Amino acid sequence: MKIIAHHAHVFQEQVRAEGSISSLKSVMDECSIDQAVCFAPFSKYFQSENGESANKWLYEQIKNEERLLGFGTIDFTRDDLKDQTEEIFALGLSGIKMHPAFQKFKIDDDRACQVYEVAQKRGLPISFHTGIHWHRIADYNTLLYDEVAYRFPELKICMEHVGGYSFFNEAVAVMSNNRTNVFAGLTSVFDRGQNKYWYLGEEKVRDLIWLTGIDRCVFGLDFPYNNAEKIKEAIQSMNHCLDSLGLGEEEKAKVFGGNLLRMIGKQEK
Repeated sequence: MKIIAHHAHVFQEQVRAEGSISSLKSVMDECSIDQAVCFAPFSKYFQSENGESANKWLYEQIKNEERLLGFGTIDFTRDDLKDQTEEIFALGLSGIKMHPAFQKFKIDDDRACQVYEVAQKRGLPISFHTGIHWHRIADYNTLLYDEVAYRFPELKICMEHVGGYSFFNEAVAVMSNNRTNVFAGLTSVFDRGQNKYWYLGEEKVRDLIWLTGIDRCVFGLDFPYNNAEKIKEAIQSMNHCLDSLGLGEEEKAKVFGGNLLRMIGKQEK
């Protein structure tokens, strides 16, 4: 089965060699993954050369890579948030990765809404990290995504980790309340050990599909935080979960790439 996977963090070779683009391609080969969406580094992990942005760096690295699609990131230490979002669009990247807890912004504050406004206008989906991440929960309470979805109804939102162990019910509430533009990022949700804060397990994933359907579920890697072994285990668990629901190859194809392509507005080649 063809797999087009979401959610691979990539880094410059000198910053994190095991998270480099060449390492990602090796993991994709080992796991039989055809294509993947990779995220530009956050500013904290990017070493700029000649003033180049992390988004421009990612574009240059993958512009000739048919197997890789790119999502840009926003540097919230700067004031030109709209300009950064426009740059992501101008570079031809497919979306934006945002992490409210790590980047220390409130999901529905005025600065973040500057990004959402441009992203909605330009058709750029946003993948958000959701779930516990050691910052004040008031800033990234999962229910706040309902406010974003309400205020920006044409903006496609992917809730990575689907709220995690602690906020799964809230994430399902947001998806159920917004039935067209909010997606579930099934990333690092099957591992009780290494990824316990985002663990859902097959039972909760089955509940998610029962409540919200199959058309908004998106399989992700969480590379390089998950290595090839962990990714293969996740693929196996995802397949087992779908089999247990009696879902066939057409439904599996949606989870393993079809829904992702629809979210980013691309057609399968």
